[in-house]
Amino acid sequence: MNPMMKIAKCFGAVMLVALSGCESMSVSECKVADWSRVGYTDGAAGAPESRLADYTEDCGKTGIVPNARAYRQGWDNGIQRYCTAANGWREGVQGRSGKDAVCQGQPGYRGFSRYLESGLQVYRTQEHIKRNSSEISRLEKDLSNATKDDDKKRLRESLRDLDRSQSRLRHVLAEQQQMAP
Repeated sequence: MNPMMKIAKCFGAVMLVALSGCESMSVSECKVADWSRVGYTDGAAGAPESRLADYTEDCGKTGIVPNARAYRQGWDNGIQRYCTAANGWREGVQGRSGKDAVCQGQPGYRGFSRYLESGLQVYRTQEHIKRNSSEISRLEKDLSNATKDDDKKRLRESLRDLDRSQSRLRHVLAEQQQMAP
């Protein structure tokens, strides 16, 4: 066998293994799935209802058809548990901005969406504080290496400005965190 054929076979084997890891559910899971429970679990985790299509495709390869009605009933119950102000806040604080789409049309959408945005404000402020901290570390290093008085003065001014900014941001963050549900 020529070297190119060996490479092609190895590549094919690697791709087969890699793609098999992309399945939403294993064959054995498809066989015993309680579709109402699967739907509920997905909904309660904030997964889109369209995940059913992944199960249908993956389980269909083995001749198993998910019970779509049971899945949707479970998902409807689970998504109501997910679409709460507390979950919106949690998702926002973690920087997950696109999570409100699954809650549109759900009873808890307004609270979820409102607190998602509040949580995202906290996330952005925390990220700004982190960037400033990195910049402060960099400027402190530059200051310790600076030899010219003008450079030292400029660096100290920049550090004072960043320290004031950090103080303001921490105050803003404390106010934002008061908005938690």
